[in-house]
Amino acid sequence: MREAYEVRKSIEVIDLEKNLDLKFLNNRGRDNKINCLNIYRIGYELIGFFCQEGEELNSYIHVMGKKETIFLEKMDKERRRELLEKYFSYHFPALILTHDSFVIKEILEVAEKYNKPILLSKMRTTELIRDLKFYLQRALAVTTVMNDHILLDVYGIGILITGDEEAKLGATIELLERGHKFITDINLVIKRVADKELIGMNSSNKTSPDEHFYLINKDGNDIDVTTHFGIKSTRKKKNINLLVVLEKWDEKKFYDRLGLDENYEEILGHKIPKVILPVRKGRNLAIIIETAAINYRLKKIGVNSAEYFWKESKKMIAENKRRKEEGNTLENKKLLSVEKVQKEFSLDILNGEELLEEKYIFSTGIHRPSLALSGYFEMYDEDNYNGIQVFSDVEFRFLESLKEEERIKNLKTYLDYEFPCIILSENVEVPEYFLNIIKDKKIILLRSKYRKTSQIVASLNAYLETYFAPAIAVHGVFVEMYGFGVLLTGKSGIGKSETALELIHRGHRLIADDMVKFVKNVTGDVVGKAAKLPYFMEIRGLGIIDIKTLYGLGAVRISKRLDAIIELQEQKSENYLTSVNYMSSTTEILGNDIYKAILYISSGRNAAAMVEIAVMNLMGKRLGYDASEAYLKGRKLLTEKERKELDEI
Repeated sequence: MREAYEVRKSIEVIDLEKNLDLKFLNNRGRDNKINCLNIYRIGYELIGFFCQEGEELNSYIHVMGKKETIFLEKMDKERRRELLEKYFSYHFPALILTHDSFVIKEILEVAEKYNKPILLSKMRTTELIRDLKFYLQRALAVTTVMNDHILLDVYGIGILITGDEEAKLGATIELLERGHKFITDINLVIKRVADKELIGMNSSNKTSPDEHFYLINKDGNDIDVTTHFGIKSTRKKKNINLLVVLEKWDEKKFYDRLGLDENYEEILGHKIPKVILPVRKGRNLAIIIETAAINYRLKKIGVNSAEYFWKESKKMIAENKRRKEEGNTLENKKLLSVEKVQKEFSLDILNGEELLEEKYIFSTGIHRPSLALSGYFEMYDEDNYNGIQVFSDVEFRFLESLKEEERIKNLKTYLDYEFPCIILSENVEVPEYFLNIIKDKKIILLRSKYRKTSQIVASLNAYLETYFAPAIAVHGVFVEMYGFGVLLTGKSGIGKSETALELIHRGHRLIADDMVKFVKNVTGDVVGKAAKLPYFMEIRGLGIIDIKTLYGLGAVRISKRLDAIIELQEQKSENYLTSVNYMSSTTEILGNDIYKAILYISSGRNAAAMVEIAVMNLMGKRLGYDASEAYLKGRKLLTEKERKELDEI
């Protein structure tokens, strides 16, 4: 429960005179209390209609302009007196006349009778109402005081942090170390200054830059924020944009993993977006809070990563279902759409654009149809020959050497076979007869950027061999560090994504989160990429985030060779420090032996740094330096007494 209490303010009518340059036209009701933000321009009352149920006549400040006074002046004197008697009998605190209004004698007389103050403004009606509204919002803003929240400025976003005391203090200190700003913790005053604006401020009302800001520790050892982090790390007030609740991790509780549902907390009648972050070992809360701030800014400009991810996922599910259904007619073979190849190699479309999504490649075969064009078709009954077809000027010169009847006959028979598409080299001029038959047979015809067919075949072959190579999907997070492809594995909830998120903050790059697809390419390397949508990451409590959009293109890459696997395991002992098993071990992925290390984590703050050390240790081994061997050699040079002393240490 939030420990808070609301403070409601009031001002006197005389305060309006001082702050809005008004002039009293009588000496009545100067100390009348004003405790309502609203302003009412009278209207219906002048024709005798008085709303008994609303608050306008009893609580609001009233304004009368030129039009209203002209209307009253033209009214019958007795009727005017009757209306004014009834009007001033209500309990509104004051009436303000604008500078162009007529000061009618009866208004002053009846106001005197009912102890109502009349003030005159130097402004026009619209200007007066605007300035009066702004003043009342500042002067009468409803405030609340909270004693268990910390307010920080993170990347320009006002983040209110509450929940677990130890986690709250630790995250705040690290955020201050990372250059963010501190406003206050205990006695945080929150003021509603507009319909959609909450401002949090330090209740100590600091007026001098020499006054220090303190972070209150429950054990009594308060932290002087100004001394430890500098004056630049503090500010007096900040708009509140986001509430972050830190709570102890509950294995039985469901924590948001998509971020589709918006949660809010109501403060002073205003709904603040709320994020609940579970606290456990392996979670760097400061990094996650920073990401929450950036993600909030992204949503404010209309980019919702979670919604985009969900929409694209549904498209993929529908596409996979369609491919599976169509794949059944092809004996469940692995399929690759021609559209994907066309986009991958930026091929120009000469015919069959509407067929790109419907036609599939299901083999690595790439063929130049020399024998087929001569009338020999037996090999095209085999699947291996029903792959991509490549044409150059050689094929067309050969066709031109044939008699027209034979040329057309051979070409039509060849184009009757089921193959996905024909790709032309860059310099080929397409004969009209060929293009006409292509259009008639509804064949996809594409043009490559390469002039030589050998270049076309080489690039396509490498791509197709990799695509159709044996593949496996592995649960984990795949990142690039110091040029190495590193797969982080471990049980669900151990902190893989959070560790990877901190590594991204340290300048490393994300390849895939959650499910990584590995294939063995033509060079024999195991290469990994996202099994689903690339660049997205799932953070418990925060939901789906888009790393490419949040951190830029430099923070991601599409694929990478797998060089190392680091398994995260929970430290069973209560030691603060993180330990690593650096012993040379390997695990087999698609027939390749991959280096593996085990990282036992007890602190999320150390996990990313220790992953970096593990990778640097691998770098040393690749360069010929093995720390373990160096240690053993050095140990042999020690005397028995020195070895015993070392073991004791």
